[in-house]
Amino acid sequence: MTSPQPQTQRAQPAPAEAGPQAEPEHHEERRTGGKVVHLHTAHPRVPIPYVTPGDMFSGARKATSTAASAATALLPTPRRLAFYGVLGGMTAAGAMAWPVAVAVGAATEVITREQSAQHRQEHERMDRERMDRERAEGEQGRQAATG
Repeated sequence: MTSPQPQTQRAQPAPAEAGPQAEPEHHEERRTGGKVVHLHTAHPRVPIPYVTPGDMFSGARKATSTAASAATALLPTPRRLAFYGVLGGMTAAGAMAWPVAVAVGAATEVITREQSAQHRQEHERMDRERMDRERAEGEQGRQAATG
């Protein structure tokens, strides 16, 4: 399959009776070498929503807070960022080979994620136990009040 070649054709000389308009077209013909290129362009339909000033400000506030929370969620903690910076600096200075720095950084990330998952599970378990205890105490209080 070949790509479409641009169509070229010779520019038609302007009629002699055109007068002052004949000179610019003739000049254009000399400048382009007498060839005209026809190009096909796409004109997609883009729906434009109706937006009020109030929508713009509320949307901007929401987008700003969403972008800020997304950016902070993607960045490591300052302590971990400093650690990775030191690893990169030692690698750049030649104190450590880059494969060793990558292995140390990857192992640190895996261990940190595993520890945070364990902490999260422990906190969830403690919250469930606390909720169960409060529910049981509430039921005992209601039974004592009605009994």
